Amino acid sequence: MTNISTRFLSIFILFSCVFLTGTGGHVSCKEAQKNQFTHATKNHTLSPYTGYTREHWLEITEQIIAGVLPYFDRETGMPHLNKNSYDYCNLKFKDSREENKRALERSMMAVIIYTTATGKDEVPGYNGSISAPYIKAITKGTDPGSPVFWGNPEPFDQVGSVFALGAYLNPVLFWDPLSEAQKRNILNYLQKQAFNKTYDNNHHFFHMVAAPLLEKYGYDANREHLAQMFERLLGWYRGDGWFIDGSNRGFDHYNLWGFQLYLHVLDKFDKKWHDQFGARIKQVSAHFFETLPFLFGRDGGPIPWGRSLSYRFADNAAIAWASLSGNCTLPPGQARRIASGELKYFWKHGCLDDNKLLTIGYWAANASVAEGYISPGDPYWATHGLACLLIPEDDPFWTAVEEPMPADGAGGKLAVPGAQFTVRVSPIDGEARLYPAGQPFKHDRKSWQIGTKYDQYAYSSYLGFCTVGEGGPAIGAGRTGFSVNGIDWVYNERAMPVKVEADHVESKYLLEPNGYDEIIKHNLIGNDGEIHVFWHNKPEPIYLFLGGYGIRVSHGEIPDEEKKPDGITLKFKEYYSIIRLVNCLEGVLDTELLDPSNGWAHTHLFGGKSAFPSWKSKNPVPPLTPLIIYTNGTRGRYPLPTKIKLLESPGLLRIQFEGKWFEINIPY
Repeated sequence: MTNISTRFLSIFILFSCVFLTGTGGHVSCKEAQKNQFTHATKNHTLSPYTGYTREHWLEITEQIIAGVLPYFDRETGMPHLNKNSYDYCNLKFKDSREENKRALERSMMAVIIYTTATGKDEVPGYNGSISAPYIKAITKGTDPGSPVFWGNPEPFDQVGSVFALGAYLNPVLFWDPLSEAQKRNILNYLQKQAFNKTYDNNHHFFHMVAAPLLEKYGYDANREHLAQMFERLLGWYRGDGWFIDGSNRGFDHYNLWGFQLYLHVLDKFDKKWHDQFGARIKQVSAHFFETLPFLFGRDGGPIPWGRSLSYRFADNAAIAWASLSGNCTLPPGQARRIASGELKYFWKHGCLDDNKLLTIGYWAANASVAEGYISPGDPYWATHGLACLLIPEDDPFWTAVEEPMPADGAGGKLAVPGAQFTVRVSPIDGEARLYPAGQPFKHDRKSWQIGTKYDQYAYSSYLGFCTVGEGGPAIGAGRTGFSVNGIDWVYNERAMPVKVEADHVESKYLLEPNGYDEIIKHNLIGNDGEIHVFWHNKPEPIYLFLGGYGIRVSHGEIPDEEKKPDGITLKFKEYYSIIRLVNCLEGVLDTELLDPSNGWAHTHLFGGKSAFPSWKSKNPVPPLTPLIIYTNGTRGRYPLPTKIKLLESPGLLRIQFEGKWFEINIPY
């Protein structure tokens, strides 16, 4: 809860950041705004689920390009983007040269895609060539004789792969007009990048894309080393189409906008990579696309979990590049339904700010979602998702009638043991939900809000989650927890999977990093909510906790609370979160309302504040004492009553839930 002194601190930081960003800065504490529109005519015959056609994709791309180009310096060609919300001041990324280069390359992808798809070098709303600023920036930045020379790529530099894509996709604009000296400068830069040091994760891909271009002109592309790194990347495969992200060790959206993107880019443009790795890429992708349709709700929104969620509709890069490489196994109509649905979802929720820039955030500007490495240009990674426009307009991807995904019909459940999670799409309202059994993410849980983004018992496409900003305190929404003294709480982290089934996920996590005592947790997955059965095996009794789903609450308001002896329900407008006690010791039911603090503008992924219900034991719970609690969260409907039946016998707990009996072995 925010106290008076914190409110004054927030006001002080607000005005400080306005002063620091100057007249060019944009201050926005708005919640998600729905200010984007398109003029293209919806076609519900061709696209019965989204109404979107290729014209909508083109118009959105035009608006993104026309919005960013006014921020490019006329002399250098480099972009200088606004710090598009005052709470951006709390993020740690301060390298202006690096952030400008990333803004250049990431927004350039939209221009490459658009010019290749249309043959045009102009868009409505911008006067002039849309490719010229990028060519100017690249040729000057890579020229050692230029006063704005970037210098050699520094270790961990990310920039370069999109320059090569421009040469591959549209050489008429981005390569052929260059002088021999300009080409040599760019090739020298790309060669240094091929030999550069990088993070041991998906960033290895950045150094591989230019290899065919370098070798075409007789440059050493460091092929032997990069082939070893390619093997390393494929070695992170864990089954069912999913990779851990290298040293980060996590499963997240980087599988879509990182691995699936670049595996297919390399498969398409690099014959050596194709000959060496193409069969494995095809096999991996076939498994991956079995999962993909379950990751989206009926409204088109993806399940939000993991880091870098400001990349938004970059997910579509997986579909786009797999289609372009000939490896997409989805029916074309379903592939477009998924891709158009996600693009429409983010567009209608206000991903552009009043200055027509893609913002740091999820719906609208919301820096509390971001990690410390995020800079103002990074949301333009989303433009990789516009690569569907590279698919020819007479391809079935564009001409086939949209086909339903699971959320449009009977829903379904799918266990994905390779990624250590189960996905469930509700047949009731089309919500998509992901249940991690284990999340081996390596980083300190105090960084990047890892606990919130990776360690909840479920993630919902309709509900989002609570977020308190980089460096903020741990929160218990959507997590189990424990306390030795009933005051200081530790919440679920680094869970290890025990069982991953379509309707039953089991995991455990250590109470101490190097200890032996654990909390064991079963998650019984229904079509409408889930049952949690959990206990600990520490010899001494400890307090236990369970947090419900975090819901969005408008600034200046509080949710309605309905509390009964056996549970609690929170409601704010169309959102509900419920906890129902099935078999528990005496405890305390409460509501936690998270106000923004330390200068952050929001505490919910979607913007606004967040609130969640919680239960905590009134007294320490003895070891091997199972607690049974039902949770659910809904949007637009009251959570339905659920009949639950228990049968206990020595060492065995039987639970009937949604007509099915589950058996859980319990040590006595």
